[in-house]
Amino acid sequence: MMNRFHRTDFTAVVVEDDDTTRTLLERLLSNMGAEEVFTARDGAEGLRLVCQKRPNLVVCDLEMEPVDGLSLLGGVRAAMDPILAATPVFIFTGNKETALLGKAKALKAAGYLIKPFNPKGFATYLAEAMAVRDKTRAADEAGPDELELAEV
Repeated sequence: MMNRFHRTDFTAVVVEDDDTTRTLLERLLSNMGAEEVFTARDGAEGLRLVCQKRPNLVVCDLEMEPVDGLSLLGGVRAAMDPILAATPVFIFTGNKETALLGKAKALKAAGYLIKPFNPKGFATYLAEAMAVRDKTRAADEAGPDELELAEV
């Protein structure tokens, strides 16, 4: 059985230039429980969708033309709205170059997933990462007093 997102109001944006991979990711995220999955073919179209749709997560290829995944990630992080700027962006690429990984980390990518991939492992990774992120966000919003009580 495939892992699912723990929320029902979950939306995602997939930014991928390969039609087959983009369709596969769209179906996978839908099967994981995403209420809506929006798709884009390059970073410029993806950034526009992220700003318009305000998804819970983004899965983005790195090597796309004319605008690549690092440019999209940089655009999200540079958003004036702090909630939009904190959108988790998972890089999904076949490129294992250490320099690219370092750039993605510097731009605070939520994760770096390598192609080809196992759909079940991919689903498990994303579902668990988003569950941890939501728990952390809830604890941060609770404030220091409530957080201390929760730790006791």
